[in-house]
Amino acid sequence: MATVHANGVELRVNRYRVGNDGPDSGRPVVVFVHGLGIVDHSGLAFTLGMPLATDAETILYALRGHGHSEVVASGYRIADHVADLVGLLDELGVAEPVHLVGCSYGGAVVVTAAARHPSRVASLFLLDPVLPVPGWPERVLALLEPAAERLAGGYTIEQVMAALGGVSRRKAVAAAGRAERLLLGTSLLDDVRGEAPLAERDFARIDCPVLAVYGDRSEMLAQAGGLATLVPQARVRLIEGADHLSVFGHTRELAALIREAVGLAPAASRG
Repeated sequence: MATVHANGVELRVNRYRVGNDGPDSGRPVVVFVHGLGIVDHSGLAFTLGMPLATDAETILYALRGHGHSEVVASGYRIADHVADLVGLLDELGVAEPVHLVGCSYGGAVVVTAAARHPSRVASLFLLDPVLPVPGWPERVLALLEPAAERLAGGYTIEQVMAALGGVSRRKAVAAAGRAERLLLGTSLLDDVRGEAPLAERDFARIDCPVLAVYGDRSEMLAQAGGLATLVPQARVRLIEGADHLSVFGHTRELAALIREAVGLAPAASRG
């Protein structure tokens, strides 16, 4: 794990590559972008990033204000996160087009990155994504504003532990502290409220392959039809019985789908 100064912000980054082949081996570079709020990149690193690193170079980082990345007072619009992503790739010396995996709000970030910087993006893998279409800020605020109200009104660590699926007290204390700093001490909520959707002409600039994976019980699934209209080459896959939170637990299925999306053979077929 390292800290990289990109776009004026210190970002905490994990970069994985298993094997002795050199940087010109032709391995795909896969970059994961997580969602907003109490999460960071660490869960994705263990469940998807590290296993994929046997055949790809994987890069995972905590968005500004999240995890151990710098908490800045303002600058939490999608355009800021896209500038962070591009700046990070530049600082890491990654010049070739990368495969972007956008999770939840990270979907809006990577879609915007592909629209604004199409030459930097080889493909998009959207995992139960928030899409930057009309009305998207309300979807995000419906999750973040109640959390901010609970943090401002008082809570117990036991409640935090339960909300995070039974994590340890130590992790719950750290996560609650980060969430307070982000949701109560920065412009994040106001920045989300002021966001505008991407225009149709922006979506039309996305010329890479796109695979969107949704839980068939997720509230985000309602956006899938719009994605197919705006990005005709986009394919949609469903994970049965999964909602917006539980879909991330289907790691074996997701790992196989990511390998397919970036052009790698199934894990069982390696070698």
